[in-house]
Amino acid sequence: MAEGNSDEGAAGCEDKKLSDIFLSGWNIFDELEVSELPFNSSEFQNKVKTAMSLFEEATVIVNQVSMFSANELIDEVSTDSLPFMLLPYFLAKLTTKINNSSNTDVLDLGEIYFKDHLQRCQEYDLCETPKSKEERQDKQASNQSEQRQLMEAAFNRNDKIAQYRRMKEIDEYMDKMRAAIKNKTADDEVRREFFLKYLDKSIIDSKQELESLRVMKELAKMRLARLTGGDVVDEVDISHFHQPQQNSASSISASRGHGHSHGPGHHHNHQLSSAPKPKPLQPFIITRNAAQKAVFGLGYPSLPIMSVDEFYQKRVDEGIFPDEEKVAKMNQAQAIAAARDPNEQEDEEKAVEEQQVEEDDPEYLDRMRRMDEYKDVVRRGDGNRHNRS
Repeated sequence: MAEGNSDEGAAGCEDKKLSDIFLSGWNIFDELEVSELPFNSSEFQNKVKTAMSLFEEATVIVNQVSMFSANELIDEVSTDSLPFMLLPYFLAKLTTKINNSSNTDVLDLGEIYFKDHLQRCQEYDLCETPKSKEERQDKQASNQSEQRQLMEAAFNRNDKIAQYRRMKEIDEYMDKMRAAIKNKTADDEVRREFFLKYLDKSIIDSKQELESLRVMKELAKMRLARLTGGDVVDEVDISHFHQPQQNSASSISASRGHGHSHGPGHHHNHQLSSAPKPKPLQPFIITRNAAQKAVFGLGYPSLPIMSVDEFYQKRVDEGIFPDEEKVAKMNQAQAIAAARDPNEQEDEEKAVEEQQVEEDDPEYLDRMRRMDEYKDVVRRGDGNRHNRS
């Protein structure tokens, strides 16, 4: 009986030690998030190292006791164990705060931590696994339609806006409850809700950070290739970098074998070889052959003397048929408008209306006066009341 009590006391001591280690690292992490210290200062970097060592120590204990299992559901995880699901996320965020961010090893370490966190959340059905670079390239290759790409870009934009609003709501909630959670004055249900929301935020943030790390790795590879004078690695995708046209052309030419440089301010003006334009289609002659068109066209007005393209262009010039370029632009504008967030569109309309009121727009004021006069004459409920009692 005494032996059993001693085992329970040792386990309780270990749990207390783990929670204390986690809380110490969490306090430093929150302090770094709002710190005004210079990023490259020794004090800031020392705090980063201290927090990382605490979280690494907590991770070792969690792995030793096998706290999490891929066969469990999130409802089966106890409230006391939920905070420790954030350990890879905290380590990944701290890795991004290391001053030596140009080192690809540090970037690789942060990427491993973020992916490990998302993998664990995916095992508990909290999110989906992020798509790899090959899957994204296959999807882009399969969707070459410009209109479809515009619609996907609009949908992605709306999704990012929704994620931003979700993150803002979670941050407001966490700011109110963080002190009660750390002081352990909140009840079990509130603590569980807090850490579940924290996990939701970490999932959204991890996906965004992974994309940023991918771009930083590509930039680091390009910088390393320029310093060593070698060719740029094929995996570098410069389509995500917003550079001036001249610099982009220089980077592309460097990746195609021009690995030399002439110092700052000197660039090669290599023109990119544009894709060969397709040959214009020959007009389709409605008559049997071109000779019949040339010989019999004027003598027999009943026979068609125009090709299809000539006929369409004539109608476009007369204003009967629409221009193809204008129709394409209208279709693109309609596709973007259909994919826009209705709340955002309503906000823009309200902003325009408020601006008209502030500037005393005469057309707007005249329209409002006519609407007031109409409401005075035609009361609500008036109209066609035929066959009504």
